[in-house]
Amino acid sequence: MSKRVLVIEDEVLLRRTLTSAFREAGYDALLAGSAEEAEAHLFPDVAVDLVVLDNRLPGAHGVGLLRRLRASGSAVPAILMTAFDQAETRRAAEEWANGYVVKPFDLARMLSEVRRLVGASEPEPVLETTIPRPTAAADPIHESPRR
Repeated sequence: MSKRVLVIEDEVLLRRTLTSAFREAGYDALLAGSAEEAEAHLFPDVAVDLVVLDNRLPGAHGVGLLRRLRASGSAVPAILMTAFDQAETRRAAEEWANGYVVKPFDLARMLSEVRRLVGASEPEPVLETTIPRPTAAADPIHESPRR
């Protein structure tokens, strides 16, 4: 079963970009546009393996959501994203999150953080397909010339 990553981001383009990147990497990506939407996946029981969240969400701060998550006893790994790299936000991330990423960021770096925290996604099964080699009778290209 794939690892489940919850992306909590109010910017639609970034939310879609992250979700697509995580899915392409083999993770089961869920998305939420606000802290309120995310709560269904986090309370009362955490239903994900990793939370990737923005610090500035409509009506709430990501750090506040992380504090609630930790107060509920959850140790689910979390990566806090922010476009406003401030000392206060960094301190909060050190206390409540497992990773901290400043926007804009490189997708490869984000995927590296995800792998560091939850491991690689389960590899997709490799389906081997063997194409039979045509026999001489069925291969008009390699037939011997007719006389």
